[in-house]
Amino acid sequence: MNELARMVTDEIDEALTRARIAILPIGSTEQHGRHLTYDTDFAIADAFARRLAADLRHEAVLCPGLPYGLSEHHLPFAGTLTLRPSTLLGVLRDVAESLAAAGLRRILVVNGHGGNVDAVRLAGRELRRDHGVIMAHVMWATLAGDLIQDLMGSERYGHACEGETSVAMALAPQAVRADRIGPPDPALPVLPHAAPPAPRVDLPLAYDALSAGGALGDARLAGPELGEKIVATAYGRALEFARAFAAEAEA
Repeated sequence: MNELARMVTDEIDEALTRARIAILPIGSTEQHGRHLTYDTDFAIADAFARRLAADLRHEAVLCPGLPYGLSEHHLPFAGTLTLRPSTLLGVLRDVAESLAAAGLRRILVVNGHGGNVDAVRLAGRELRRDHGVIMAHVMWATLAGDLIQDLMGSERYGHACEGETSVAMALAPQAVRADRIGPPDPALPVLPHAAPPAPRVDLPLAYDALSAGGALGDARLAGPELGEKIVATAYGRALEFARAFAAEAEA
């Protein structure tokens, strides 16, 4: 695996002659209820990205990840650290431009936090328009969204729920405090059509307006087997895309 941060100049020069894409994991530092650590989103994204880089071998370079994201909706919970949208956009642009200067003009962002999605999409559009850099973006919850919808046991889920907890058990078990998993908090009332997991109305909500404890769903239903099932679908689709994305760069 070509891990940029663990290489020296000569090794990187050689790796860049063969690499076709850069992989960039991003996540967040935010509350995840009473049983998942604040680095859960990044820990999942980093593990997912490392697996991709290992399978792609010389075709990819793994970049140091970004453990901060857009988490202002979690600020009511102490310890959450957030970037502004303009900051995240700027970081993504700057990293992409640096990679382009080294000859890598295709970047695969492996994202572990839903709050980052809009910023990554905007960065991708700007980079393509202004620099000819192609930034693709994958997230496990989107890649396996159809399967997750069928497997979840809670009506409202999507954060520290049985799905995310199971994925953490499979990819980042160090983020899970299994002994702290308990009954879910009652769902708080939300305006019609604005509640997760699939709101039809885009309404910015702080998480303390959704759940007193900061989690959605019933983590008691989580398990590593469920996590492996979700990861297998998400990872299979991500790897299929990444291989095609890299091959297209050779054309």
